Amino acid sequence: MGALVIAVYAVSTMVAVLGLYAVIRNLSADLVLLGGCALLGVVWTLEGLVLLGRDLGGGVDPDPVTLYGYLLTGVMLAVAGVWVGLWERSRFGSAAVLIVAVTMAVLQMRLPQIWAGGFA
Repeated sequence: MGALVIAVYAVSTMVAVLGLYAVIRNLSADLVLLGGCALLGVVWTLEGLVLLGRDLGGGVDPDPVTLYGYLLTGVMLAVAGVWVGLWERSRFGSAAVLIVAVTMAVLQMRLPQIWAGGFA
């Protein structure tokens, strides 16, 4: 589980740096930036599947609404980031992907603080 948390942070940082570069250079979101945002969604989904497998395997989940609400929000953010980046062909599409990446990192940081189950 710890590796997936680190992967979310790493991919979020990578996508945020690429997005910031694109915004500064006044570039639209290219396939690398959109692919990074999609990869962020995949890593986030894998983290959710691992937690779901743990819960189905007999783990105790004290607050499933908070946990799976956060996980669903992260997946939908990644989808929205790719969609906006694809259809907004200005630097604002890149800015949307940048905002998604930063928001996903903050969601990952806040999840163990808010969710009573923690990751231990």
